[in-house]
Amino acid sequence: MKNLKQHIYRPFAISVAIGTAAVFAALIISAAVVYMMQLPVEICGAFGVISLAFGCLTAGYVLGRKKQRRGLKQGFLCGVALFLLCLFGSLIFGSVSAAGFFGRLAVCVTFGAVGGVIGVNKQVYK
Repeated sequence: MKNLKQHIYRPFAISVAIGTAAVFAALIISAAVVYMMQLPVEICGAFGVISLAFGCLTAGYVLGRKKQRRGLKQGFLCGVALFLLCLFGSLIFGSVSAAGFFGRLAVCVTFGAVGGVIGVNKQVYK
């Protein structure tokens, strides 16, 4: 069981945690940009989607680099995990619409899978 945790669960949990941290960092930066440039509030939704895409890309990339195989599948799973975190957050703090649900799902899965493929195909220098 220890070997299973080390090779399957730990890299996945680490990559999802890094992806979540990347989402929060991108949200803080986008909030600072909106505040400093005095942009309209309506643009915050677009910044939120961009931040979510960046976090999913980062999580997929990190897991792809760690596993070095099955990047599409691993990135897809990272995207689904971050989508579920986003879904639970929106259920607790806001409301969920059908368009927002499927839009976020598409963004998370797509960018997570792309990050996984990029991470697997990144050359390892020795």
